[in-house]
Amino acid sequence: MEIGILYSSEKSTVEKIAHGLKRGLEEQGQKVFIFSDISSSFAGLARCRHIFIGSFITSIFKAKTPQKLRDALSRAPGIGGKRSIAFVAGSGPGARKALVALMSDMEKQGCFIIDQRAFGSEKEAYEFGRNVTLKES
Repeated sequence: MEIGILYSSEKSTVEKIAHGLKRGLEEQGQKVFIFSDISSSFAGLARCRHIFIGSFITSIFKAKTPQKLRDALSRAPGIGGKRSIAFVAGSGPGARKALVALMSDMEKQGCFIIDQRAFGSEKEAYEFGRNVTLKES
């Protein structure tokens, strides 16, 4: 199965988590395409069955999806209707609000959200990627 990961480039922790997730998914035998929000091309993303989209906690009180990531979501081809998983780097009180903001922006692009996660570390994301069960259809 082909899986896409699109993540915010503004924080190195999000990139590390995205790559941990990628490693775990690849250990399952998945083909994974990974893109930062500043990628000039999203080649391969449209044919992915599942898409993981990652952000970070921008504020504890007024969470929002970073503008670069929102722009990337609007430029990314074929994400509408895809089974999608939202994730944020970090935990604590701001994680839930950051996930809600991210999922709202994903839904505006037509993503079908099936899960959301807050990862505290690259290892945690790797373990999730290694153990998650994703449906083919």
